[in-house]
Amino acid sequence: MRKRIFIVAAVTVIGLTGCASVPTLSEDQNNAMAEYIADNLLMHDKSYSNSIKLNSETETATPQPSVQPTVVPTPKVSDTPAEIQNSKTPSDAAQTIEEPKQTYVSMSDALQVPGFKVRFDGYKFNSNISTKDSNISSKAGKKLFVVKLKFKNNTSSARKLDMTKNHSKYVLSVDGKQMDSPLLTIADEDIHFIKKKISAKKSLNAIVVFEIPAKIKLNNVVLEVTNKDMVAQLQIK
Repeated sequence: MRKRIFIVAAVTVIGLTGCASVPTLSEDQNNAMAEYIADNLLMHDKSYSNSIKLNSETETATPQPSVQPTVVPTPKVSDTPAEIQNSKTPSDAAQTIEEPKQTYVSMSDALQVPGFKVRFDGYKFNSNISTKDSNISSKAGKKLFVVKLKFKNNTSSARKLDMTKNHSKYVLSVDGKQMDSPLLTIADEDIHFIKKKISAKKSLNAIVVFEIPAKIKLNNVVLEVTNKDMVAQLQIK
């Protein structure tokens, strides 16, 4: 009886596939369809037990390919930044800082006072100095070292000497040791504030005042005057 019903179901399936516009089924799909119809026809048969398993229940999952992690090598970081590495050149190691070239000239040329001749006129080393309109004293433990200079107008006409706009620098060294910068005093002869008209062939006195340790020994005393790239050295003692 069951065999006949199954054959009827198979024929029915074949007939359906021939009449309906459905996609072509495989042999396994046709068998499953026939078995499903036969099962429905035998549902009321007491001696029948449902043992049909659809293909979807027996299908095994398609194995998925396992993905193995790929170890990506970590780039090696240099201890020296790239900017620094790129900025280095072979010549850097041998490169040296060149000091500006200086020309040693006379005191007159270093002070840049056209028409005037400047010469050394002595020095003083004391706790205080007096001029015609001022009295200057040193601090405790210090003494004043006063360098005397004389400006002579060598031209045949009066010339103005203006040291207020002069950019000369004065450095006093004692036994190779540089002393502090010169003082700015109220003395009328202070070289920093001289601004006078000097007659032809006449001279004007000027002083540069330093404050140095009172007990220092005056060995190898040198006054250096610098103006731009010109330098004059005066050996005082």
